Amino acid sequence: MAGGVERMATAMMNEMVKRGFKVGLLTWDEKNAEAHYDLAPQIEWMQLDMGHPDKAAGWRLRLRRQIRIRSLIKNFKPDVTIAFQVGAFIATKTALLGTKIPIIAAERNSPDLFDHIQHGKRLRRRSNLFLATSDCITVQLESYRMKYPAFLRKRIVSIPNPVWQPLKSPHINSQAAPKQLILSMGRLSYQKNQTFLLRAFALIANKNPDWTLALVGDGEAASELRKLADELKLTDQVIFAGSVKNVSDWYEKSAFLAFPSLWEGFPNALVEALSHGIPAIGLQSTSGVNELLQDGYNGLLVTSTEAAFADAMQRMIVSPDMLQDMGKMAIESVKNYEASHIFDRWQKLFTDLAKRPK
Repeated sequence: MAGGVERMATAMMNEMVKRGFKVGLLTWDEKNAEAHYDLAPQIEWMQLDMGHPDKAAGWRLRLRRQIRIRSLIKNFKPDVTIAFQVGAFIATKTALLGTKIPIIAAERNSPDLFDHIQHGKRLRRRSNLFLATSDCITVQLESYRMKYPAFLRKRIVSIPNPVWQPLKSPHINSQAAPKQLILSMGRLSYQKNQTFLLRAFALIANKNPDWTLALVGDGEAASELRKLADELKLTDQVIFAGSVKNVSDWYEKSAFLAFPSLWEGFPNALVEALSHGIPAIGLQSTSGVNELLQDGYNGLLVTSTEAAFADAMQRMIVSPDMLQDMGKMAIESVKNYEASHIFDRWQKLFTDLAKRPK
């Protein structure tokens, strides 16, 4: 599927293959599955092909899966295993009980996510107990370390996502070719908060009939969001683009990014927009976003109200000079996340764990 975790995992695997590592990928996919992102042919893709992703698995199927996972991983004989997100970590850890294979729990969200989901307190406690059995926990921003209980902090390593430089020169909102497109990039879901965004855009759409909001991505909220756009009479000013592979095309034709996520890990869409010279609007309360965006420098941070977000979009729309200045600063703000440097840190972590006495 398309998504930030899948994209990052694919990029990491492809890079490690280039660096001479033997890489295996274990997923719950069916045998005939195809990868949304291009996988290096040297990667050994092990598809579990047991059960259907849309149907809850019973205990018998779960046990069979665990036995199969254990067999596949042991046959591959990895020096290190990395599990993306806590659910995959729990499945991997329990399948490998009794082995001495180091396991990295790669957290892809801020722990703030538990503040937004049902039974969050209980799930947070359970997640932390399982993470205590990992050999290492990776988080995407150093500020997240203190959001974990003290007994986990020593095993946490902070590694942000890489940011690749655009193939084309960033347009930095050139006044010679003004853009009239507001971009929303991400999975159509509760987390990404597009319902909030549509309602905020509705407050200013009539004043800006030449401007369009593009929702690039797909997800479980797609039909709900289309219905809402119709109810708000926005169908002529909203584009539902679906999942795309060449995201750069959308950055290049957009004036700014609207990014009202409720929680994030290391928001790929945000940093990619910034690398293209596209300023962004985010929420002050969203961890990660409020660290990568600096209000008035490379974008705007606002309170979590539709009116405040609408006002920020209007400021962007009527201020081409501000957009251009913020676009220049946006490029500077993400230069510390150059891809080769980030992958050097991953390689060091892998080799350090592989050398650790079993």
